[in-house]
Amino acid sequence: MTSQTESPSKAVLPVAVDAMGGDHGPKVVVEGAIQAARSSGIPSILVGDEQQIRQLLRAYPDAAQLPVSVHNASQVVGMDESPGLAIRGKQDSSIRVAFELVAQGKASAVVSPGNTGAIMAAGVFVGGTLPGIARPAIASLIPKGLSGTPTVLLDSGANSGCHAFQLVQFAIMGHHYAQAALGVANPRTALLSNGTEPSKGNDIIRAAAMMLSEVEGINFMGYVEGRDIARDVVDVVVCDGFVGNIVLKAMEGSVGLVVDSIKAMVEKSPRGKFGLWLAKPVLKKVFKEKLDPAAYGGAPLLGLGHIAIKCHGSSSGRAVMNGIRVAQKFVDESVMDKLSAALGSLNVKEGAVVDDSGNGWSRVFEKKERGRREERATRGSSGGSNE
Repeated sequence: MTSQTESPSKAVLPVAVDAMGGDHGPKVVVEGAIQAARSSGIPSILVGDEQQIRQLLRAYPDAAQLPVSVHNASQVVGMDESPGLAIRGKQDSSIRVAFELVAQGKASAVVSPGNTGAIMAAGVFVGGTLPGIARPAIASLIPKGLSGTPTVLLDSGANSGCHAFQLVQFAIMGHHYAQAALGVANPRTALLSNGTEPSKGNDIIRAAAMMLSEVEGINFMGYVEGRDIARDVVDVVVCDGFVGNIVLKAMEGSVGLVVDSIKAMVEKSPRGKFGLWLAKPVLKKVFKEKLDPAAYGGAPLLGLGHIAIKCHGSSSGRAVMNGIRVAQKFVDESVMDKLSAALGSLNVKEGAVVDDSGNGWSRVFEKKERGRREERATRGSSGGSNE
């Protein structure tokens, strides 16, 4: 017997997957968990109706040998239910139980294709938010035409109205997400506005720009327009969730327009069909690997106390698999620790002057502008003095 004591290796916690959320039920979620276990060895816990999930697992002969387990939850939050009421009233809902598994140290992250509001409400109710965070944000990845690294767009749907200080927090979270998850060394960060000139935007946008220009470590580029999001102009685009969700859905519709238009034109002539056959390998690569949302898996809810990845409601098994991969990457790269450290160093004194209506930001903006004018006037007068 040896007296040497070996330190045990850190156990890999499974990802808690909400099997009952989404438009297609647990079938695609089970498929995604199986694929993630097979291809990447990522363990997961399928949370939901145990009997139904086990029945679906029987379709996979190797399921018993894979790191996929089941945790029963008797209730489901529907896509049309009030998130807050559902989370408080349905204590055994699959999404709430998934977050509780993380809080208990039995899982590392949550992945769900379910009700966005319910995911947010359950995350805040069970695990709270990161220190200083007023509102978590959804960070979606937008592919760029000439670059392999997508643009981070946040918020893309969690918050319909934000104060300037919250936009600053979104920018900091997006910056560190782009660094840790996408490998961008010095992410270029910008605010989405109706023009690139400094005079564009409203009081909140201009106040956020002024604050971001003074935050150390953020490569703030000013304003960008909607057409710049899919170009290699910046790496992180910040806006409130109302605007961000409209942008996201409009871009999804534009991709659909292109696909439908190509199909309609191809069907009109044999030459078009032959041309499509020749171009099929390239088109498949573009639409499946770059423009298909399933390739990116899901959008993280940045600012929650626990890792949470929101998949699209109509996610396929491939999308769920990639969502689980994103969650595991967050764990491997210690993204939450980096976000917490960055937000903890942010000067929160500015946030104290914002009232509930948001009107405080116009006063902040005017005060800073007045101070800068007085400073320039002072420098000008002292420069012309002979004393």
